[in-house]
Amino acid sequence: MSRARLLAAAGVGLSVLGAPSVAPAQDVVASLVQAADPQPFSPDDLLFMEVTADGYQLAETMNVYSSRSGVFVPLGEFARVLDFAVGVFPAESRAEGWVGSRDRELQVDLRRRQATVGGRTISFEAGQAAIYDGDVYLRLDLIELLLPVRLRADVSAQTLAVAPTEPLPFQQRLAREQRAAGLGGAPANVRVLEAPAPYTLFTAPSFDVNLGGQIARDGSNQTQGYDVRMAGDLLYTGFQGFVGSDQDGAPNDVRVLFERKDPDGRALGPLGGTRAGAGDVFTPSMSLGAGSFGGRGVYYTSAPLEALDLSTPLDLRGELPLGEDVELYVNEVLQATQASATAGRYEFLDVPLTYGLNTIRLVFYGPQGETREEVRRVNFGAGQAARGQLVFRFGAVEQNIPVFDVGERIADASTGEARVAALFDYGLSSTVTISGGFARYTPQGREARSIGTAGLRASLGGLAAQLDLAADSEGGSGATLGLAARPFGVSLVGRHSEYRGGFVDETRQPGFGAAALMRSSDLRADAQWEVAPWLTLPLSLDMRRLEREDGTDLFTAEMRTSAPVNRYYLSTALAYENEKTLLERRDRLVGSFDVATLVAARAQLRGGVSYELSPDAGLDTAYANLDYQISERRAVRLGVVRTLGAQKTTTLQASGHYRADRFDIALTAAWEADRGDWQVGVQLGFGLAFDPYSRRYGFTRPGVSSGGLVAVNAFVDANGDGRRQADEAPVSNVVLETPAGGAVTGIDGRVLATGLGDGGRARMRVNIEGLDDPFLVGSADVVQTVPRPGRVTTIDYPLQVTGEVEITARLRRDGAARTLAALELRLIPDKGDPIAVRTDHAGVAFVDGVRPGRYRIELDPDQARDLGLELTAAPELVMPPSGGFVRGGDIFVAVKAPEAAQ
Repeated sequence: MSRARLLAAAGVGLSVLGAPSVAPAQDVVASLVQAADPQPFSPDDLLFMEVTADGYQLAETMNVYSSRSGVFVPLGEFARVLDFAVGVFPAESRAEGWVGSRDRELQVDLRRRQATVGGRTISFEAGQAAIYDGDVYLRLDLIELLLPVRLRADVSAQTLAVAPTEPLPFQQRLAREQRAAGLGGAPANVRVLEAPAPYTLFTAPSFDVNLGGQIARDGSNQTQGYDVRMAGDLLYTGFQGFVGSDQDGAPNDVRVLFERKDPDGRALGPLGGTRAGAGDVFTPSMSLGAGSFGGRGVYYTSAPLEALDLSTPLDLRGELPLGEDVELYVNEVLQATQASATAGRYEFLDVPLTYGLNTIRLVFYGPQGETREEVRRVNFGAGQAARGQLVFRFGAVEQNIPVFDVGERIADASTGEARVAALFDYGLSSTVTISGGFARYTPQGREARSIGTAGLRASLGGLAAQLDLAADSEGGSGATLGLAARPFGVSLVGRHSEYRGGFVDETRQPGFGAAALMRSSDLRADAQWEVAPWLTLPLSLDMRRLEREDGTDLFTAEMRTSAPVNRYYLSTALAYENEKTLLERRDRLVGSFDVATLVAARAQLRGGVSYELSPDAGLDTAYANLDYQISERRAVRLGVVRTLGAQKTTTLQASGHYRADRFDIALTAAWEADRGDWQVGVQLGFGLAFDPYSRRYGFTRPGVSSGGLVAVNAFVDANGDGRRQADEAPVSNVVLETPAGGAVTGIDGRVLATGLGDGGRARMRVNIEGLDDPFLVGSADVVQTVPRPGRVTTIDYPLQVTGEVEITARLRRDGAARTLAALELRLIPDKGDPIAVRTDHAGVAFVDGVRPGRYRIELDPDQARDLGLELTAAPELVMPPSGGFVRGGDIFVAVKAPEAAQ
């Protein structure tokens, strides 16, 4: 390849690789992630990592994707950071260049899944590389085979540490980058378009409907059921409603929630808050004492939406449609599963977290093998409030009583009792926070009581500590100490609690028995074990000891790990339990092993076994599911479940699934081999969403009521006012990369996209590589909004026609003027960011992608100072709304006189 083309691809000196290839609309989404089956990551896996080496910051942020398949780094951008001459060519599914010297050539061919470096050939798996967002993304283990570096990614700290295995020229690159910021390989500033979605009196709600039923051989197990969800704005709040039936088709669960949220702390206007709601809600959990409990009531919090302290358990709850099951992964380690919904929801209580940033991944499996994921990031640490900041959490409910009490439910003596919890944190300094709280609650099987708590949170270096004291109205008391640190890359989180006088701590002993706790201890350790250069195992160890006042105690320990191996994701767990009762001591050692193909493979396998090692060794259950995607719309599932032990049963399952544009339908069948029983069922699911542009409802696939939606309006903004006029042309093939996948604008420039979730903020990248007009540029690289269930946020996305500018720099000296090469210039617009450019060997600078507007030309101040140059004459540039080529003319510079230069 030519040196000019390589330098262009590597981002050295040239800012454009050439005219982008034109792809039809149906190919745009498919081109976002290529050369990998299954897809190794999704837009929701994005992390902004700091890149460091030997104490130097190579990049403040780099787009890195962390998924169950591993950590993926953009080869082109990473090579530029290290100053390697490597160019990437996404359209040709390859990358090439040299590393360190010209005789060490590098070639990566994603179609053949082969790479060569220095004459050595390396084969790699499909899941180790992908084309994404204009770059070639490689997994860390493959990067280490191609470049002279060792890499360590800390997902919690969001850092990528580079350990060179030979001297690298990054110090020289940093010096050049300081002199010419924004040129060569310097990353461009990401432009973010904020899309507000204010609460209104009413918006047309979004609906999700699931209908199902089955018949059995003997006619006694015939069932029919449904669940309906709706969400939207009502009375200047976000409204969510749910109606679910029992197996006879009668309404059994009804939920309503009026809620407001704002990650910036203005949920209730002058009253602040990040979330507040009324209806079917949950109380906050205390550091010790009262746990989180549901019922009809109200709640309020001003705490960050995705941050927790050491003593606050993470409870995950969300919508789980009929027929789905869900797996919970914490930092890519399988922690728990839930096979059926409870009142239409999933619930994972006291989720184990590591110290720092945690990746929470919920993987949902539909009844016919369809798969979707939700990813959340949670910071787990000391819970420090900023100096002078007051954080408040409050909740009040009638325990276990919904707003609309229909159907049958399990009740106990505490059902209907009032539960109130109020907690606060106040920042004394940047490292010390005080906390306190009050609660009135009725534990299961106990009398009502009031409790007060006081606590201290502190951080010193890499150590976080929390101390909490509590006393209740029944004469009980408790104290807990929590510590967290990350020595040698190992996350350690420990907690010890002491109790007296029958104190009831629901956070440590949910569903406790007759005897109250005397003390409890917890220790969690998480580490990354590098088994081989191509395999790193995340290890998670949880240990807990509970001692009760009656002399009984319970010790549990559980080790978990998960890892991708080729196309499969393997998970295993080993749990030990030792319980001492008044009469005996029991020991039990059990384990499990699960395997699943990664998301988006054409054929997906899920299987596993659970077993007991002691006291009675043997298998308990075994299962296997095979899901095969016949086409984009059709899929089948075959499954078998074998239950061992005293009553052995074997159940065979089969189902067929059809995914239409506006609904999902499935037929299911099951046969119990030992008894000869059979069941046949049908399930239909669809969504209803309101399109704000067509002003009417349309059928969609399910999921529109559980998260936010966006309606995009892309157009050529001819007059530059940011609003679409009747005569301004639509723009098709604009791709909005949502967590649910790419959404492409049609010939009218519009698209309705779903799957934004219900997190604090949703960031969606805009991809315009498929546009027919290469001179169109977008108004932003990223669209950001605060999503909420069922709410459609409208986004006007203006594009403008850009142009090209030619400028010639001349140096006046001794009465003559000659062209001046390598002169660094800046084009300063009336509004917006400056454009940096450098003249070539002929003294000419070509600037592409110049937006309409007026620009003045300046010298780079650092270069001008170092060389003693001053600008003596420069024309003003005007780029018209129609774009095109603008000849900027000549600018003149001169060398300052010695006394002036000083």
